[in-house]
Parts: sequence; structure tokens; C-alpha cells
Amino acid sequence: MRTFALASFITSAIVFLLGSYVYLKNRKESINKCWAAMSLSIAAWSLGQGMRAIATVKLAGLFWNWFLLQAAILIPVFFLHFIFVLVGFHRKERKGLFSAYILVFIFSMLNFTPLFTKDVIPKLSFKYYAKPGIAYFCWALFFVSCIIYTFYIMVKTYKRLSVYKRNQLRYVMVASFFGFVGGSTTFFPAFNIPVFPYGIYLFALWPLIIAYAIIKYRLMDIKVVITRAGIFLIVYAVVLGLPFYVGYETRSWFLATSFAVFFATLGPIIYRLLQRKAEDLLLAQQRHYQRILLQASGGMVREHNLNRLLKLIVYIVKRTVKIKFAAIYINDREKELYVLNAVRDARSFPDLNFAHTHPFIRFIREYREPFTYEELASSVKYYLNANLKVHLIVPSLIEDRLLGFLFLGEKLNETPYSQDDINVFKILSHQAALAIENCIFFEEFKKVQSKIFEAEKLASIGGMADGVAHQIKNRLNHFSVASGELKLEVEEFLKKHPEFTQNPEYNQTFNYIIQIADSLITNVKRTDSIIKGILSYARTTERDTFFDYFSLKEIISLSVELLQVKHQVTTVPIKEKLNSLDKIYGIKAQIIEVIYNLLDNAYEATQDFYTSLPDEEKSKYNPQITIEAKETPDNYLISVSDNGIGIKEEDRLKIFAPFFTTKSSYKPLLPPGKSGTGIGMYVVRRIIEENHKGKIWFNSKYLQGTTLYVELPKKLEA
Repeated sequence: MRTFALASFITSAIVFLLGSYVYLKNRKESINKCWAAMSLSIAAWSLGQGMRAIATVKLAGLFWNWFLLQAAILIPVFFLHFIFVLVGFHRKERKGLFSAYILVFIFSMLNFTPLFTKDVIPKLSFKYYAKPGIAYFCWALFFVSCIIYTFYIMVKTYKRLSVYKRNQLRYVMVASFFGFVGGSTTFFPAFNIPVFPYGIYLFALWPLIIAYAIIKYRLMDIKVVITRAGIFLIVYAVVLGLPFYVGYETRSWFLATSFAVFFATLGPIIYRLLQRKAEDLLLAQQRHYQRILLQASGGMVREHNLNRLLKLIVYIVKRTVKIKFAAIYINDREKELYVLNAVRDARSFPDLNFAHTHPFIRFIREYREPFTYEELASSVKYYLNANLKVHLIVPSLIEDRLLGFLFLGEKLNETPYSQDDINVFKILSHQAALAIENCIFFEEFKKVQSKIFEAEKLASIGGMADGVAHQIKNRLNHFSVASGELKLEVEEFLKKHPEFTQNPEYNQTFNYIIQIADSLITNVKRTDSIIKGILSYARTTERDTFFDYFSLKEIISLSVELLQVKHQVTTVPIKEKLNSLDKIYGIKAQIIEVIYNLLDNAYEATQDFYTSLPDEEKSKYNPQITIEAKETPDNYLISVSDNGIGIKEEDRLKIFAPFFTTKSSYKPLLPPGKSGTGIGMYVVRRIIEENHKGKIWFNSKYLQGTTLYVELPKKLEA
């Protein structure tokens, strides 16, 4: 009895600890709760079996008999509930489960009456064992029926489950067979069948196997488990059985001990050898593609083009592992999204992106390692598209930065992803992260080189503009001096010869020459101011090509001067509302281009509107342009408003498109580089959104005016 009791206590402790561990691993999951409830009832039943076996007084035997039967009554319904959660609930099955719980409640009430246990009496080697009543027989029938029905549910739903659920269900079916066959032997003494319940020793396999299946969730093939167990039983049957046989036949304890020592030493070596050979045969295909993946992971760092790298990864994984699809998502830092970048053989794969704050992304960052879809918490699965049909997720991280992740579909042969697969993909993910980081570095390096080239080009244009302006100014000085001398010469001549002024024809000629000289002097001055404006716009210091603080008022002033030059006007109807805001943060040379383009578009919109008006209304039109700047805790907001022509509804989506323009045939004499070509606003949007990480948008009504908004982020202080 002591051996029986010890086995019961050990089983009870193991089941209780495993049940607690599974529950604490994820207390929110229904399957973990059901397993914990079933484990608690099994642990209590096994504890009661041991305590009843060592009871020395009848009252103690009766108490522990009630205790273990109460736990046993709960086991089949908790097992049924566990299987329902594992395979998925259906409405009809819920009704059956509810009915089972009602019957369990009834049997629990009857357990403490003579209808269930009449008495505890000696049976076989037990001092106290149940003498069943009529309710006991009814409960035994319910117990067997419930277990058979549960196995029927498992067989019925097996084919419709995913490969992971199927493999897990195989574990449960094998473990449950051992468990219930072993546990059912405790019925024999109760029904006066003279068979000792040795099955209690076999029963311990049940919680061990099922707990392994629940905790791991990424299961090795059940064939491997059975093969390992079979090899173990055969080897150790020989190791333990042969010394006993030799000792029995020879009656020599020395010979038996020698055989035992020899085979005990040789047994583990033979077991490991046979296990390795068997697994090589069973897992030959799996280990073949694992070797290919490991070789491929080492060569990924040689690819410097990100798109080619990602396509290569999904191609190699899809073809090598032979899965239904492979898709890879990469972090888009500008959009703050994980974007689908490459996919292989998934015609129905949804074009789904994930925000940085998505629960799925948070789960990946916390988990960090490859995991199966089944390991996701229910709360996270709720936010995923049910059509994804993903079986394995492989994240790629460098330190705490999630660069991307790989979605893998089901294997074509429907075998599960083993732990060896997980380990290989873990290595692959590390290599992929390094390769992706390498590609991103090369792309950013190219962008930086391009910006440096643009800055150098702009600086060279500024230097060239200085040289050209110097040569033009020399000629202007000559024209100015010549015009002045001409006017002076004519005026001196008329003073000396006043008689020529008496002749109307001579007088008109001399006045005309003086007017030409004045006109030349005026145009020389105007041309000089034009050159100064162009130089102010073209001159870009090295500092102007980097982020820094600068004066917004100065930028507006430069842009207005250039507008006056371009449109040949002395004034531009611009009203400033800077709200005491002067310094803003950005790249000065680029913000000058942005402000100039916005003001230029606003001015031309007013000119177009004026041209479209009937003659009698033109005198009433008062063009207005307002540039306003505000400051918020995180941003600078600049707006440019006009009461011009506005934007037509059909043109609203094209405003920031390249090579699209709404400007009329109004042609300025000195057009800037981009005006009228349809790329001005396209460049403005790229400067704001790509270079400054800001936003640009507009509000407009046709024939009423337009307001363009630019939002620039402030510098983040360290």
C-alpha cells in the first residue's frame, strides 16, 4: 500500500505543479483555465487515493473516499470542457456541456449520501475501499459515457483543425488514452473485480504529455515522440530485464549484478545511437531544408538592395521549406507603419499594414522570438485579420528595434513547425535583421550623398551668380554713367544755346533725349535691385543647408523681393500676421523655396481671378494675401491665404502631383526655375514631409480663395 500511496502522492504533486504553471503562464486564456481546473481535480483525486490507502481508521478512510470521489466526479466534465475549448465551441456542444455540469452537480450532492457510497470495506490489499450504491453505478456510467463522447468530439473535429491544433490534439488523445485507461483500473476493486489498480502508475503519463503540449504549443511531430518512447522502452526492457533473467536462471547475484552494471553503462549509449538514427530517418526532409536556410542566412549580408533582399528571403523560405506562402513586413519610420513589402505565392493574402501601436506589434516586441499563431493571446488575435492563415511569425530585431517580421503559412505536407525549425528561423531572423539594417544604412547613405551634392550644387550656383552679377553690374555702371553724361551734355548744350528751345521741333527732340537718359538711369537702378533680389535668393551658405533656427520674417522679405522682380511690380498685397513669432527651426534654403512658392501661387491666383472678372467688376476687386504663423507646444503652423481663383473640385487631388499646374496663360517675364512647370508644389510637399517630417494641406473653394497650411515640427530638446 505504501508504494501505491507514494505513486499517488507523486502524481498529485506533479499534476498540481504543472497545472499551476500552465495557469500562471497565461491566466487570461480559457484553455489554460480549463486545464488548471482539470489538473486541480486530478491532483485532489490522486491525493485522496493515496490518503485512503494509508488510512488506519474507518472515519479517515470514509472521509478520503468522499474527497477523492468528489474530485473524480469533476474530472470528466472538466476534460470535456477542456476539449471543447481546444477544438472550438459550437452551440450544440455548449448545450451538451451545460447538461453535463447539471449532472455533475447532482452527483456531487449525492456523493455524501449512502446512495453513492454505502460503506468503506477491505478489498484486495486495501483496508478501506468504496462499497458502491446505486448512484455510484449511475455516475460510473456517466463517467464512461462522457469520456467516450469527448473522444468522439476529438475524432469528429480532427480534420477541420489547423495542423497545429491537429498535432496538439494527437498529443491529447494519446495522453488521455494512457490516463483514462490507467485511472479506470481504480473501478475494478469497487465492482469486486479482483484486479489491483496498477494503472495508477500509468496515469502519471497523462498530465505530463498534455502539459507539454499546452506549454510548448510549437509541437514536434507525434511520430518522433512515440518513436523515442518506443526505443526507450525496448532498450531499457533489455537493460533491466536481462540481468533479472540471468540472475533468475543462474541464481548468481554476482553475475546478475555484473550484467546490470554492464548494460546500465551501455544502455544510454545504445539509446542515443538508435534515437539519432530514427530521427535522421523521420526528419530527413526537415533537416535538409534547415541546412539550406542556415547557408542562405550567411549570404544575405552581401545584398545591399533592400527590395531585392526581401524578395530573396521570401523566395528562399517559400521554396526551401515548401510552405503555402511567405510574406515579410518592414518598418516604415516615416509613416509609422509596418508595411507589407514582399510576399510569395499568396494570391488572397490581404494587403494589411500594422501601426507601431498595434497590439500585435506590442506582442512581438515583448516576445522577441519566433512563435506560432496559436501562441498569440486571444486579445491579440481579435485584432488580426482572420484571412491571414499564418502559422509561424518570425520577428527580426536589433537590440530593442523591431525592423520587421516574417509571416509563414502552413507546410504543404501539413507537418508542424518543430522546435528545430524555430531555432533555425531564430538564426535566420538575426541574420536578416543585420542584412536589413545594412541595406537601410546604404540607402540612407545614398540619400545623404544626394543631399550633399544638392547643397554643393546650390553653393556653386550661388558662387556663379556672384560672378555673373559682378560682370552685369560693371556694364550697368557703364550704362548709368553714359546715360548721366548724355543727359548732362544735353542740358549744358541747351543752357549755352537757348535759341534752340524756341524751336518746337528742336525742343521736342532734346526733351525726348533727356527722357531716354532718365529712363535708362531708372531701368539701371531697377535692374540693380533685381540682381540684388536674385542674389539674396541664390546665395546659400553651408549653414543654410542644415537644420537650424532662422528668421521667418527675413525669409518672407526675401520671397516678396523676388516676387516683385518676377512679376515686375513695386508692391505685392501681402499682410503678415506673425504673432511675435520670428525664429523657426528647419533648413533655411528649403524653407525659402517653400515660402516663395506659396506666395507666388497665391499672387498668381489673385491675378487669374482678376483676369476672369467682367470689366465692370475689376475695379471693385481688392487682391489680398495673408501669411500667418502660430506656435504650438510641438509645432510651427504657417498658413498662406488668398482671395484668388481657388481650386476646382476635380483638381484637388492633383495639387501635389508632379507636372500638374492650374496656372493660366499669364506669363511672367522672369519665371523662376519651377513656376509654371507643375513641379513647384510637388517639391514643396517633399521638402515639408520627407525632409522636415512635417505636414502640408489646404482648404479651397473655387472662385473664393485658398489657404495652404504648413506644419513644421519643433526641435526636440535633448
